[in-house]
Amino acid sequence: MNTEVHPAIAALVLTMTAIAVGLWVWGSGVAGSFGGPAELNGGPDGHRFVQIQNYLVEHDADGGYLVSHDLGELDVELLLGGYAFFSNGDILLRRGTDPRSFLDNVRAYKRETNQTSIVPDSPDSGLFRCNLDTFACERFGEEGIDFKAAYGVFIDWQTDEVYISDTTRHLLRKYSADGVELAPPVGGFKFPNQLLLHDGQVLVADTNHHVIRRVESQSSTFAKSIDRKDVWPTAAKRARHSWPSHFARVGEDWWVNNMQTGMNLGGLYVFDHEWQYVRRVELPPDADPISILPVGDAVWVSDWNNDAVRRFSMAGEPLADLESAGLETILATSRLERRKYHMLSYAGIAAVALMLAGLSVQALARSMNKTPTQR
Repeated sequence: MNTEVHPAIAALVLTMTAIAVGLWVWGSGVAGSFGGPAELNGGPDGHRFVQIQNYLVEHDADGGYLVSHDLGELDVELLLGGYAFFSNGDILLRRGTDPRSFLDNVRAYKRETNQTSIVPDSPDSGLFRCNLDTFACERFGEEGIDFKAAYGVFIDWQTDEVYISDTTRHLLRKYSADGVELAPPVGGFKFPNQLLLHDGQVLVADTNHHVIRRVESQSSTFAKSIDRKDVWPTAAKRARHSWPSHFARVGEDWWVNNMQTGMNLGGLYVFDHEWQYVRRVELPPDADPISILPVGDAVWVSDWNNDAVRRFSMAGEPLADLESAGLETILATSRLERRKYHMLSYAGIAAVALMLAGLSVQALARSMNKTPTQR
């Protein structure tokens, strides 16, 4: 059955298909922005913080919910990069809008080096030191500093010196409490992520080198390499968990989150104090662990996909998930928003499918009613 398609009909189908695909991509993207728990952190008073979207949900030392901080009150449109606390409880984070373009995201996905300046685009964007209670903020650094992309940060509460992994520029940096550069930036890393100070040395997840690097912390010899620890055991290779992003000291052991290529759907691997592989922590099949935080005799692990903060014993045995009224309030709203945008994304596909079905029925009816051509 050969039936010619009218050019106007063909154009309509193509246009509707393009609109439907665009609507699906847009709706799925917006739905995905309502993500689950991500970065976990502790404050100098022992309080624990769960970052979810543009909120910090604060808990006491035992995990009891205290208050939810809307970072929009600090002029943070989207929390981009890490955050950490000074010894007086002030927080260091990035304020402003999301400066990343589509091409920036493509370059990041292709693992290309970020070439943009770290000078802020406006007086109100970049790193700021803020008070979560009064919303008062001070620019970090006299001229301002803005990485405009992923970064990790750790603050030494003994000195308030700030260590930063400039992830997409493959650099480690060190600043004073008010943003004065204490040492030149040091390279040799490949997408460094989380870092921390342990026994006077800086440890950093050197993601694309598959190792945890130990380097000097003193300003005069900052980031001079001490050694590197392989955290890519055979078990991780088999599971395609290739990229260490987050890690934590748990008792005498080290827990490492090795992620897959999309920097998601990772696995938790335990190493002893000498960085010898011990075991893998069992997670649900669809788990998407991100951050690891020891809390008393338990370990918290944020699970982005499942809207949960998992809890484990120090031996890696599963415990009940964190119960937090503040976290659940945000998640309840997120689930509704995700459902709404998922429905919008599929509405366009459904409309095109119905249109094509209608055109097919119409074409079939015409062909059946058409008088055969006489020879």
